[in-house]
Amino acid sequence: MVPSQKEKLLQYQGKYLNFGITEGGEPRNAIGVPWEATAHAFNMRTPDVYLAPEDLADEELMSQLRDFRILGCYIFTPLEDYSFLAGFPTLQDIHIRSGSAIRDLFFLKDLEDLFMFYLEDANLKSLEHLFTAGGFHSYCLGLCNCKVAELTPPPHRISELVILQPEGTGERERWKALSALKYYYYEYKGGNHHG
Repeated sequence: MVPSQKEKLLQYQGKYLNFGITEGGEPRNAIGVPWEATAHAFNMRTPDVYLAPEDLADEELMSQLRDFRILGCYIFTPLEDYSFLAGFPTLQDIHIRSGSAIRDLFFLKDLEDLFMFYLEDANLKSLEHLFTAGGFHSYCLGLCNCKVAELTPPPHRISELVILQPEGTGERERWKALSALKYYYYEYKGGNHHG
């Protein structure tokens, strides 16, 4: 954790906290909004403080984070293991870039407050464990350059589904199986989809 972020965490007075993870722990100046609906964009839990990947092994720091009610986690760098997310049961918004190490969503299964999930570059068997709890949320799902073998709808109706795939993928009809209230499908040119 860079000194400015360490100091920010020490001084933080709120009950609720959102954190981000970047390669060097440096804060990002801007975060792309994947959601089309303005209300959903306002519900994003963008980071208050930033960590580096190696900070996840610092038990003292992780314990300090668990003293807060963690609502959002934004990961902008590849990680080998995402199971630490299960240790923050109050998460509402998870945003994962460069998630090529993700093969299943087991780390979501006990996150009963989760209602916004954005993921890039994963290769999944299914969407099992996504939005498993009840609630009155507008569930938002965004998947960019993700392969999902079995498209079984989550147990709750998705309010907004955003799918971004490489040009020529041709999966517009396939993703309709998730039966979202608002469905957006885009294909992008070239290999770069990061914002």
